[in-house]
Amino acid sequence: MTTSAALIHQLPETFTEARARTVADRLIYSTEAIEAVRLELDDLALHVTLTDERARAEVSRLIDELAAEVAGARLTAQRVIRRPAAGRPAAVTGAAEPTGPPPAAPDRAAARTVLRRAYDLLFLDLGRAAGAVERSYPPVIRREEMDLCQYVETFPQNAYLVAELPHDRPRLEAVRGGAALVDNSRLSEYMLNPAQCFHTYAELARTRLTECRLLTMAGDCFRHEVPWRVGGHRLPAFSMREIVFLGTPDQVEKARDTLMDQVWQLFLALGLEGRLETATDPFYFSEDAAMRQFQLLAEVKYELVVEVPGGQSYAIGSFNNIRDSLCREFGITQPNGNTAHSGCAAFGLDRWVEATLARYGEDPAGWPRRLLPFCR
Repeated sequence: MTTSAALIHQLPETFTEARARTVADRLIYSTEAIEAVRLELDDLALHVTLTDERARAEVSRLIDELAAEVAGARLTAQRVIRRPAAGRPAAVTGAAEPTGPPPAAPDRAAARTVLRRAYDLLFLDLGRAAGAVERSYPPVIRREEMDLCQYVETFPQNAYLVAELPHDRPRLEAVRGGAALVDNSRLSEYMLNPAQCFHTYAELARTRLTECRLLTMAGDCFRHEVPWRVGGHRLPAFSMREIVFLGTPDQVEKARDTLMDQVWQLFLALGLEGRLETATDPFYFSEDAAMRQFQLLAEVKYELVVEVPGGQSYAIGSFNNIRDSLCREFGITQPNGNTAHSGCAAFGLDRWVEATLARYGEDPAGWPRRLLPFCR
């Protein structure tokens, strides 16, 4: 019988907060011998809960290895660009007369359902107002298309691959008889969507745009998470509404900035607390540090981070301008024949729901009035 154990590992005293957080983030996805990680910034120490005392030496070695990789990388700290003004009025809550109260949500599960639909409709309205056309995509996408996006190569820790049973009678009979699935299955040509927007590039592959194109889609997305981190706002399967924009560099930047401004005003109207900051994607390998540095310096990605009662904070939206990187891979061009630029705004619906419940509770009568028209 194995028992859990605690490990405290000191990081180099020369480490900045950004380097220490990078080590902690990578450690989470680097071994299954841990069940919790906490970073103490006061003394730059990692507090790790091990699944088994016998893993102590292995995990210590792994932390040293990750620290050595991070020590050689150039890292820039994230920069907060917006915060709510001090002393701002509280959000108006409750229904305005004579419309009456919103439908009752008698329990937390019902409240989540109502709020998830409400936020999807709200962001759909934002997309339509910007001129976005709706799309509906399946929950799986071909791996060859994701290979063009270099997703598995860059984010292997989050990829959900799909297995299938070959249409082979002897194997099917073996499985029916109780044979091990792992011995009789194979990797499918599909994987689960990590984001809906990737389908857009496959749809528009080898297209010459005649104008700025905006598309919006919502659906389930899947990212492999560490089991002990799953719960609340962090889910392996989650709902996301996205707005994708493609066109000239100026058109893409304008679309991104406009949506970011509109969502920030919505955030304030909902009375939520948090910040808008420069951000990076969750690169795993140290050789991707240059991409992280570029994203921060070029302000390719912004994240809207909510701060909920109790001190927890997490991203609930992102606003991305990825320049010509994916359009180049899929052969999508501007009217003049140059490679098009693209970007997207993405909203984790489940995270907006959890933030609202944490701030206002389950009773719709206390929810922000800005949200209530979408709750019916």
